[in-house]
Amino acid sequence: MAAIIKTVALAGANGAIGNAVLKQLINANFTVTALTRPESSSTFPPGVKVAKVDYNDIQSLTSALKGQDAVVSTLGWAAILSQKLLIDAAISNGVKRIIPSEYGRDPENVASSSLPVFGYKVEVEQYLKQKIQGTSTTYSLVENNEFFDWDLDFKFSVDIAAKKMEIFDGGDVSFTATPLDFVAKGVVAVLQHPDETANRVVRLHGASMTQNKLLNIIQGFTGKEGWQISHATTADREVEAYALLQQDPSNLWAWAVPFLQIALWAPKYGGDFSRRNDNELLGLKEVSDSEIEEMVRSRAVSTKAKPWSGFN
Repeated sequence: MAAIIKTVALAGANGAIGNAVLKQLINANFTVTALTRPESSSTFPPGVKVAKVDYNDIQSLTSALKGQDAVVSTLGWAAILSQKLLIDAAISNGVKRIIPSEYGRDPENVASSSLPVFGYKVEVEQYLKQKIQGTSTTYSLVENNEFFDWDLDFKFSVDIAAKKMEIFDGGDVSFTATPLDFVAKGVVAVLQHPDETANRVVRLHGASMTQNKLLNIIQGFTGKEGWQISHATTADREVEAYALLQQDPSNLWAWAVPFLQIALWAPKYGGDFSRRNDNELLGLKEVSDSEIEEMVRSRAVSTKAKPWSGFN
């Protein structure tokens, strides 16, 4: 009998990814419960239930997940390991599907999974796979490589306002760039296709991009004058990342960002999902050139860049 998912508990609903997923869950008529910490003052749209939970308390989580068909986690980096108790609570309640907070690299790429920046995520993946054995609970690992919005908004490789860009390996390496909204639709589609997406990696491919293509699109709106273009190799950046990690492991963002850069843009880490993705299964169409251009245009006309505050 095909699994049917109607009720969804969303962890991290007040974050950037969570907010996007919440909107799409509502649009698809799921019954949603937003899990929030006791101190949270976040508000949600009418019809969304709110459950205050302590992610360090199994009883709190178990109580909140009663009656849920699925648990979707969009918890931020600092809370990745707290998903272990969330997984335990979900399994004890017979939750049908768990989608942990992934949304990035291909877990089946050995090189990518060996990078220190993904250590906690790999730990949670292994924990989840082991814990569901012999139960009725299943999982999906939803991956999308780069969040295109974040590259534009948080100066990950390009600072549109300052007209600066760092280009890796010549700039013609193709990679998957996926908008937040596309990822959110993908998460919902996974829940709508539970049997086809059970216990495996689900790859979302928003659009094929290269850094040179992105620069050309941006300069189509800003002009080429005044731009400062620097060049680097992902091989050198990898050496720098390991050196920064060894120098000060506690300075997370100093070494995490360079590791993320090489994971996204160095071919050996598998960041190009164009030939292997689940778009067709999920009924998702690639983001069109005009949509990409509009996302760039809306930012190119702004003179302000958002400060980098880490992923959430």
